Amino acid sequence: MTAVAFAVGTWICGVLALPPVMKDPSVRWAVACGMGAALAALAAMWGYGFATGGADPGPATAGFASASGTRSVALSGSSTGDISTGDTYAQPSTRPPSHSTPPPAAPPSATAAASGERSIAIGGDNHGRLSTGDTHDQT
Repeated sequence: MTAVAFAVGTWICGVLALPPVMKDPSVRWAVACGMGAALAALAAMWGYGFATGGADPGPATAGFASASGTRSVALSGSSTGDISTGDTYAQPSTRPPSHSTPPPAAPPSATAAASGERSIAIGGDNHGRLSTGDTHDQT
C-alpha cells in the first residue's frame, strides 16, 4: 500500500500537477519524488492506525507493590524486560525478539511483596530473564 501511494503520488505530481509550474524535468521529478514520499508516509501512518484499531491503552490498573528487602524488586503488573538484583546484570536473552503482541495481561493481583534480600515479586506475567545472584550459570 505504501509503495502504491508513493508511485501514484509521484506520477500525479510529475505528470499532471507540476509540469505547468516547473519546466525543468529534473527539478520537477525531484519535487514529485518528495511529494510521493510524503504521501507514502501518510499512507503508512494510516495503515498503522488501521492495524492497531486506534486503541488507546489507557491508564494502567492500580495495584500494590512493596519491596522492603535489600536490593529487592516488586512489580504489580507484568514484566517484559530483564530484572537483576545482583552485582552484575542479567545475561541478555538469546531468544529472537517477538514481533507478535504479547498475550493479554491477567488482572494484577492484590499485592506483590518482595521482603527478602535480593528477592523479586511480580504480580503479573514475566516475559524476561530474572537474576538474583552475583554469578550466572554459563552452561
